[in-house]
Formats: sequence, C-alpha cells, structure tokens
Amino acid sequence: MTNTDLYSPVFIIGTGRCGSTLLSSIISKHPDILSISEFFSFISDFGTKIGEVFTDEVVSAEYFWNLIGSCHKKQNIMIEHDVAISEVIYPWKKSASKYNSKTGVPAILQTTLPHLTDECDALFDQIRDFILMQKEQLIKDHYLVLFNYLQVHFGNKFWAERSGGSLRVVHRLKKMFPNAKFVHIIRDGRDCAISMSKHYGFRMVITAFQMIEILGLDPYEDANRDFAGDLPDELYPLLPENFDRKEFINYDIPMSIYGHYWSGELIAAAKTLQTLSQEQLLTVQYEDLLQQPHDTIKQLMKFMNLANTDEKWISDVSATIRQPLSTWNDLPAKEKQALDEACQPGFDALKATKW
Repeated sequence: MTNTDLYSPVFIIGTGRCGSTLLSSIISKHPDILSISEFFSFISDFGTKIGEVFTDEVVSAEYFWNLIGSCHKKQNIMIEHDVAISEVIYPWKKSASKYNSKTGVPAILQTTLPHLTDECDALFDQIRDFILMQKEQLIKDHYLVLFNYLQVHFGNKFWAERSGGSLRVVHRLKKMFPNAKFVHIIRDGRDCAISMSKHYGFRMVITAFQMIEILGLDPYEDANRDFAGDLPDELYPLLPENFDRKEFINYDIPMSIYGHYWSGELIAAAKTLQTLSQEQLLTVQYEDLLQQPHDTIKQLMKFMNLANTDEKWISDVSATIRQPLSTWNDLPAKEKQALDEACQPGFDALKATKW
C-alpha cells in the first residue's frame, strides 16, 4: 500500500485572519506532513491572478514557472515600501540574501520556501531547474508534480497547503484536487475583522478592490488611467506609481468594511462546503483550538489519518498556543453594532454549512 492510498492531500481553508496561520504552524512541526504555506495566495498576488492560477488549460513549463517564480506587483510594492505582511519571512533586508527590495522577491520565495528551509534560495533554484524540465500539461498536474517533488525532497508522507483567505477559491480547489481533504477553521467574524484591520495585506486587498470598482480595472495590472480623476483624494496616493507608505498606513477603512469582506468569503464558499462529505471536511473552531488545544489537535490528526501521533508531540505543540490580545468586545458600542450588522450575513452562511 502506497502513501497515496493511505493519505490524502489537505487544504486548510478559512477566511482572512481566522487562525489558519496558527494551524499551519502546528502541522509544520509534524514529521509526516509537508506544510505548504501561502502558496496560492502569493502566486495569485493576493487574488489578482486567480484566473491564471486556476486555469483549466494545458500550460507549458515556462508558463508555470513564470507564475510561481516571478516577482508579482502588489506583494513587491509592499516590500519596496517596507509594509510587507508579517507572513513574508524571506530575509529580504539582509545583505547576504539573493533578493531584496530592489530586485523584488519571487512569489514562492516570500513565504512558501522559507517556511520549509533556511536554504530557500538554493531550493528555489532547484525547483526552477526541475520545473523547466517538465512537459506541457494541465496546470493542476504541474502543481501535483511540484508538491510531490517537495514531499519527496523533505521526506514527508503527504502535503497540506494553507493560504490566508482561501475560502473564496474552495470551489476551485475542490475541482482541481477532487481527492483532497479540507480543514475549515472558523473564527468569530468580528474578531477576524479586527485582525484584518491591523494587517497590511488586507489593507492592500481592500484598497485595490476600491480602486478597481472606480477605475474599472486593476491599476496594478493595467496602466490605463482614463478614470483616475474619479479616485478620491485619499486613494490617489495608493496607485502603484504614486504609492506613499504613510498614506497607505493611515488610510482609514471602517471596521465594518472588513466585516463585510469576512461575510463575503463565507457566502462565496457556502455551497461548496455543503457538498463535502464528513470524510472530506473537518471543521475546527479557532476558539476551541485556543481553549482545548490538545483535544482539537488530536481530532485534526485523526482526520488526516495520523491518529497514532505521539501524545507528547500533541502536548508540546499545544503548549505553544497563545491567546489573542484583543477581541471585538473591546470596541466602542457604535462601531460594535456596525460590525455586528456587517458580519451577520456571514453568520447566516455558516448556519447553512455543516459546522
């Protein structure tokens, strides 16, 4: 019996700031699991290239390498202006690093590869040479070839991918990887919204969405500025050619906007989650992970066919979990009410799923 018969690939899915990073960190410590972190979020440049990332077409090795190994615009303008998100762990500020704010940092080098090894530059070059030797094939097969290569390279039994805000593409993941399992981590949307508001990645996503709505195009992907005059004064300095670090940091986004974004993620995923069987879907409450870490992690291991995981390992990783510093209950009454109303559609969507 092969590993493929015993273990299914796993996707950890959730809304933004739901606790999936914590879950990814936990499973990365397990010797049997290859933890692939932020792969799809970074190669899609925070959602800009979703159509390219999940195309149904046959693509060349060069196309695939350009998608995963190039420097993408949104994430690299954030590095250039020193507002990179905390998930970026590539040491781009160190003089010894191959890539920096001037060169840009390739998509899979920002988080995915340094999550796996300190020798990420060398691994990046090895992957490039390996990928460019592959035949033309469906893009899903390119992903499988890459993930299996990394799994063998690091001696793991199966892989688990986790990207922030992946609920919006769960239907695409299910279609592309029909044999995969899904771990859906849920956190109170009001706390997710607070965490989003402090996270530069979601600030970039929200401001980009606002500019797309006004301009009718993504200004990071299209140089047309016919409607730039329609942009509010506070958004104009956030165009890529005008990007101002201070204006970006100080741009005011009401908490309720993040609440609406959270609801939108859940609404987008609800129908797909309803189609997944108990064997395919495990729902994990973030709050349970905080309050009952040992039992929650044990349940997770059983779902991934790792029920024989050492109890000491579970206890050790449980001890690393820390409580969040703030909650939605700390908000002023008026802001709390607006956030409640913004998150209600998301709570309603959750009721329709199996959690």
